[in-house]
Amino acid sequence: MDFEFKKTSKNTLGRLGLYTLLLLCITALGIGSYAAMKRSLNVPETSTTVDWDNQGGTLEADKPEKEITVTQTTTLPFTTEQSTTAKPEENLPFTGKFTLPLGTDILKDYSHGEMVSSKTMGDWRVHGGIDFTGSENSQVLAIQSGTVKAVYTDEMWGTVVEIDHGNTMIAKYCGLKEGTTPKKGATVKNGQEIGELAAIPVEEADGLHLHLEITVNGSTVDPLAAMNRAE
Repeated sequence: MDFEFKKTSKNTLGRLGLYTLLLLCITALGIGSYAAMKRSLNVPETSTTVDWDNQGGTLEADKPEKEITVTQTTTLPFTTEQSTTAKPEENLPFTGKFTLPLGTDILKDYSHGEMVSSKTMGDWRVHGGIDFTGSENSQVLAIQSGTVKAVYTDEMWGTVVEIDHGNTMIAKYCGLKEGTTPKKGATVKNGQEIGELAAIPVEEADGLHLHLEITVNGSTVDPLAAMNRAE
């Protein structure tokens, strides 16, 4: 019985030794395969490393592509200021000689968007033109050559003559006497008479005067500045 025990123990030890050897071989093969695979997938540093010494960075992870994009787009062919549409005031003053439509006595100036008192209406409102003092039947003159764009009677402004003086300038002569004005489409010259003075219902309390409004590119501007008479 002792003989059998010794024989069995010897065989068991032999098998354990064999298993251990096989395990060591498998482990060695695995390590070798892993090293070979790592070497095959490893890319040389010279193919991926970028010299960032002059780019202000430290680590490769700190080098966002946005830095390159900004460098490529900072130079523009023009500035925003150069591409914006000019305001009507930037087109002033117009060159050439302009004639004052009714003497040099100004009753009420252009208010530049500010509210001013209205005697007739009893309120405060923007005055979008210049009022030239006159008397009954005073002759109103064209400030510059042009074409009569419209002639009509307005319940607030009386008889109005609109003249296109070119360069996007339109002048409205308000407070003329009906029947004394040129017809629509007529051509007028600088200083030519375009009508006689009459009442302006919305400004009747101010007495007889010519209300002159000027627009440039569709925007109301200071008539004196448009006529080079701002001084």
